[in-house]
Amino acid sequence: MKKRLLAFCFIVLVLCLSPLLAAKDPFSLPVSTVVLDAGHGGKDPGTSASYGFSGGTINESELVLDITKRVYSLLSVERPDLRLVMTRTDDTYVSLAERSRVAYSTELPPQSSLLFVSIHVNSAQSREASGFEVLTKRQEKRVAFLDEHTPIKNIPLFAPFTALELNRLLNQRNLFVAQTFEEVLSQRMVTSRNRGIKERDLYVLNASRGPAVLLELGFLSNEGEARNIISPAWRQQVAMAITVAIIACV
Repeated sequence: MKKRLLAFCFIVLVLCLSPLLAAKDPFSLPVSTVVLDAGHGGKDPGTSASYGFSGGTINESELVLDITKRVYSLLSVERPDLRLVMTRTDDTYVSLAERSRVAYSTELPPQSSLLFVSIHVNSAQSREASGFEVLTKRQEKRVAFLDEHTPIKNIPLFAPFTALELNRLLNQRNLFVAQTFEEVLSQRMVTSRNRGIKERDLYVLNASRGPAVLLELGFLSNEGEARNIISPAWRQQVAMAITVAIIACV
């Protein structure tokens, strides 16, 4: 009798745990959708600078939109199977909440994931500051995944896990994505200083509810880097590097 009871309990335990054991890390599934986020826009020009060679004021919002469009075009050719979404396609102001909503409210095909890439250029008080950096969510920052805004089709991806497990898995994937971007940008932006990966408590990194990086591609406050950033050839080179990094993550 006791053996039968133990066997019954074991079967019940297996049945209860089997959905969780069979569930796959939702953030390491093949990427089906890439959200490209050109920082700032409209009434928010981002950082700006003016030099004798620049022909007037140059705004971050215009430069990063150009880079983002180049990434979109390159990815469309290299990976036509990916669904590409831009948070803005012109000089329009888009709130941080809306940029994030685009990411977390996008319905995903079954057994697939999403990647959010926000593109920026930097500025600092010191004109000597230079280089690129890859920003990712602070690991201790807890993210909510299931609420009334979660698309119904996406719920099965997250339902087998607790909020704590999902945050742990997201942190692991974020680290992989950030390291991939750092490695590729370092290899392809050979004249730029690698400032490394940094954790930041930034709205879009938290609220996108998925693997996300924010790229700071150079300093407009540095005259030498500003010369690069306003060069279409340089922006194309950087767009190619970002494209390669995204493909390495999917």
